Amino acid sequence: MSVTGIVRLRAGAIALALTLASSGFALAAEPGDYAPQNIEKTSRYLGWLCMVPITCPVKADVRKTIAKAMFNDPSAEYLLALTLLTGDGLPQDRDAGIVWMARAAELGEPSAARDIAGRLRNGANIKVDETKIADALKPQAEAGNLEAMRALGPMYIRGRGTRQDLATGLGLIKRAAEKGSSEAEGDLSQLYLQGAPGIPVNRPEAMRWLAASAQHGNVEAMLNLGYMSTTAAINERNLTTGFCWLMRAALLNDVRAQEKLSTVFAEGEKDDRGMVIAVDLVQADYWFRLAARSPYHDNPQIRSQIEPNMTTDQQNEAKRLFDAWRPRTFQELKTMAIPLPGKTTACPLMA
Repeated sequence: MSVTGIVRLRAGAIALALTLASSGFALAAEPGDYAPQNIEKTSRYLGWLCMVPITCPVKADVRKTIAKAMFNDPSAEYLLALTLLTGDGLPQDRDAGIVWMARAAELGEPSAARDIAGRLRNGANIKVDETKIADALKPQAEAGNLEAMRALGPMYIRGRGTRQDLATGLGLIKRAAEKGSSEAEGDLSQLYLQGAPGIPVNRPEAMRWLAASAQHGNVEAMLNLGYMSTTAAINERNLTTGFCWLMRAALLNDVRAQEKLSTVFAEGEKDDRGMVIAVDLVQADYWFRLAARSPYHDNPQIRSQIEPNMTTDQQNEAKRLFDAWRPRTFQELKTMAIPLPGKTTACPLMA
């Protein structure tokens, strides 16, 4: 075949592929180097490359994770899954990551089981044996593993991988909460907030569990409680509660809470309970600077609300506060008096 013919043939193949793609068809992708069926070969290849450190493409801890995952260590399998899904330490490969996550879940890794369950509820198409997951979690839950209780409880509630049993499912999550899991308290709040089969939406009960979780140090619960209290309908809004929980999460270095505080101080807020948060550009800029340390929270819209309206003295004061910043520990937070804006009182101390 002539050179011209080869060029035409390649051009035709490319055109056909583009036509299939635009029509909703896709060519099946080969499993990646880090997929379970290729991992042994890849590991051997890495072994040769990494004999000379300068030619090694992965860090030593990632190689250790790969080695453990190859021998069915469920925690290592889940860590490898997250590494592949994020591309932080290995080339990103979503398909291989999901397969490793499913394997870890089927071996009873509670975090992998909860991760898979969340993705399935959101409509993801994942090949996984939920019966294997439930069977692997049951002995761990019976032995008192709190994370296994958190993973297995929703499976009973929804009848996923095991018979549906609302009492057993709720009982497992509540037992984990009673044994000190603030995350389980957060799980209960979400169940009552969103509802589930046999569990009607119950906002007061959801808020009660959310507050308990926040009181026990769950930063996610603090953040959610802060958002829900400050963004509720005007007759349900409670700025005092919202401000106090946002401030606690922010002091524990949650950048989402820091960003929300910056908008609260930039715009000002008030509720029907007599709480008023006046515009305070110094505080707005201070919390924005802290949030903007994360590239995901360096929001130009918030910046444009604040900095063009500040004097040089105000900017210098915000910078001074930023330079003096240090995150607090949960133990410090429990005894810290957090002043309420515009008042002589402070947030209630944590229980």
